[in-house]
Amino acid sequence: MRKTKEEAERTRQALLNAAEHLFIEKGLTRTTHNDIAQRAGVTRGALNWHFAEGKLEIFSELFERKRQMPERLAEHMARCERSAARPAATMRRILINDLQELHHDAQLQRILLICAQHCEFAGEFAWVRAQLDASVDRFLEIVCDTLNRALQHDEIRLADSLTTTQAARLIYIYLKGMIEAWLHRHEMFDLEHNAELLVDSVLRSVMIWQQPRDICLPSQ
Repeated sequence: MRKTKEEAERTRQALLNAAEHLFIEKGLTRTTHNDIAQRAGVTRGALNWHFAEGKLEIFSELFERKRQMPERLAEHMARCERSAARPAATMRRILINDLQELHHDAQLQRILLICAQHCEFAGEFAWVRAQLDASVDRFLEIVCDTLNRALQHDEIRLADSLTTTQAARLIYIYLKGMIEAWLHRHEMFDLEHNAELLVDSVLRSVMIWQQPRDICLPSQ
């Protein structure tokens, strides 16, 4: 029985891995169930047994494998910087760390590539767009709150008479554009070695440091 369960789990993971790559290569809507089964080296019946709802169930599980970057950043910041004496410096360090981690996380890169294809999320996949939008809204809320507290601590001042809402949106837009460009062409940026330079460039566009920006995060 144990061997059967292990084999079933291997088949399930093979189907998920096959779908993950095919959704990038062919797109979510153009990938068929037969494509996934063939790439995984199993029968269509095996796919139906593991994922009775087909691509919808497969993508739902893939979506849960790795939370989207805005959501991950938002939750990380919520855990780390609310009690920080220098909230903006803590946010900076978290952004740098996440970019460096992205460089080494091939699976997260693939999930982000799939989720960048917003035109795919219609019909039965419309829920994906709603969840992506919700995670971005949460990210913006926390960045805006971080900037407000950094202003109260005289840690920063905002550039060009920006509001904290405008600054948070610009930070998101700059990071999103940079990450999506890198996902399509890794030679665009060296995330592993230049994450600090890239994050500082983004933050300098919206704020001016009044206090030292360097900080070490506590171990998680």
